Amino acid sequence: MHRRSLLSKLSLVLTLAALPVTVALAHTPYRFWDVFRKRNMVILTSHQDYTGDDIGDLWVATLRQNLPLSRALVSRTQDLGRMASLLKTDQVKLAVLSHEDARQMFAGDAPFESFKPLELQIMVDNGKYLLVTRPDVPLYHGYLVTRALMDSAASLKLTDPGTGRHGMAIHPGALAFYKGEKIDPPPPPPDK
Repeated sequence: MHRRSLLSKLSLVLTLAALPVTVALAHTPYRFWDVFRKRNMVILTSHQDYTGDDIGDLWVATLRQNLPLSRALVSRTQDLGRMASLLKTDQVKLAVLSHEDARQMFAGDAPFESFKPLELQIMVDNGKYLLVTRPDVPLYHGYLVTRALMDSAASLKLTDPGTGRHGMAIHPGALAFYKGEKIDPPPPPPDK
């Protein structure tokens, strides 16, 4: 009888010890998410904004043609709140947003109050939609993405965003492109 009681207590302790591990593993959408997002350039759009979704498809097709090593692809969120969450938690670096949605997200206005501050920078602008990025996107990557899209600026109706929009700055790599500067790739990591 004592043996049965000891076994039930031991199984309870083991179950409770495994709970934090299970909760920690449940955070990412799937096991290899970090590898996937490092190998592919994921650009968010939202099912809540069909026009932005179509623009995202067009921009990604251009990136796949002009910058094939980016392995760009569109990932669609159910709504803009989920998009803000993924940007805030650094699970994705790039998103296509209307001017108004970008302004609200950046300012932390309703319905994005819980994500404030959400630092966003601009890469390209078509007058109605922006390709926004987190500020930690490397300088050279921002330059390459901007150059690849602006190579097709006429067909995509892209313009130089000037000094920014709605208080958002231009990504430094994009700004270098707009100023006509050339950025060299970073040196490769040393061999181990």
